[in-house]
Amino acid sequence: MSQPDNTGANRSPAQNTEREQKLRIRRLGMSFGSYMVTFSIVVYCWVQGLISLGVTVGFLAFASLINATFWWLIHTGRNLKFHDPSMTSAQMIVSLLPPIWVMAFLEAGQARAIFLLIAVVPMLFGILALTTRQFIVVGVWFFALYGLLHLGLWAYRPEVLNSELEILQTVAFALVMAEITIIGGFISSLRGKLRQRNLELGEAMEQIRELVNVDALTDVYNRRRLFEVISEESNRYSRMPGSFSICLMDIDHFKEVNDTYGHQAGDMILQAVARSVKDGLRTIDCFGRYGGEEFLLVLPQTPLEGARIKAERVRETIERLTFPDIGDDFRVTVSIGVAEYHREESTDDTLLRADQALYAAKHDGRNNVKLAATRTPQKSPLSAPSVRPI
Repeated sequence: MSQPDNTGANRSPAQNTEREQKLRIRRLGMSFGSYMVTFSIVVYCWVQGLISLGVTVGFLAFASLINATFWWLIHTGRNLKFHDPSMTSAQMIVSLLPPIWVMAFLEAGQARAIFLLIAVVPMLFGILALTTRQFIVVGVWFFALYGLLHLGLWAYRPEVLNSELEILQTVAFALVMAEITIIGGFISSLRGKLRQRNLELGEAMEQIRELVNVDALTDVYNRRRLFEVISEESNRYSRMPGSFSICLMDIDHFKEVNDTYGHQAGDMILQAVARSVKDGLRTIDCFGRYGGEEFLLVLPQTPLEGARIKAERVRETIERLTFPDIGDDFRVTVSIGVAEYHREESTDDTLLRADQALYAAKHDGRNNVKLAATRTPQKSPLSAPSVRPI
């Protein structure tokens, strides 16, 4: 319930970081699930006698070590030191190592093609995170690792290579990687534009909220927002014991100021009074223009005596204001009525008691603070409304 120029109650940086880290852990879990899908195919190859049990166990150990390393980095917060705390590119690149480990022991080129197809899957994880340039870097690493595989096979097991098939697989791999890079970069660009539009929309919504809740002349809350805050405080009071008070303030002889010096001078006074009060508020306080030359101050967690002290400080601050553009000796004063909310009454009753206290302050010579009666004044339907002195 701070003033319009203060920031809202958003998440703290620490809370945002914790939330993002939990999200990264969940994504890592999805990645590990993808490894296990690939592992099921590795197991099938072992059952069919295409690879040995040692290769199968090696794939599982390799995949577990990779995921455990990334989990440790996130769990300890060391990933936050990196340019990309999600380590998306790094996870995509190292994910190719376990399939290459298996492909190195497969003799049939068609079987290696299956794992080459699986190796493309990690690229999909980067579609929502990487730019076109980052995709190209990852693609170069993929080709480099795939090239090292062929270099090793050519050096140590040339008999398992089929030149025509290997060329066809390499070209197909290159085309698929190029398409994913182009599509991924395009999607990433769209996401960037969408993120920017969302930021602009958020700023526009904040401006709309200010226009709805803020008085244009004085730059403090308007009557609508004041009533919302009072309702929120009464609801809070019903849930947990406490207290809150309101101070209804009126500028003395304001009509005479407008008649003598003009409405422009009156606007200047309203702005100066609002600014002086707003500058002395706590974060939880709420201050706004109640109507005309009247202002309302809502003081959460403040009993009647504390509200009286605050009201006196406000009155003294305003009394010291100077207006050289109007006159060197020109001063304004305010009268203030203070009331504390009680459980057995409505907020309208509290406002009525504050208004009655303000009425008493006006009749008692103005430029003073009056405390409201502890009980709501009786309102007779036959009695005419009182007229408060200006």
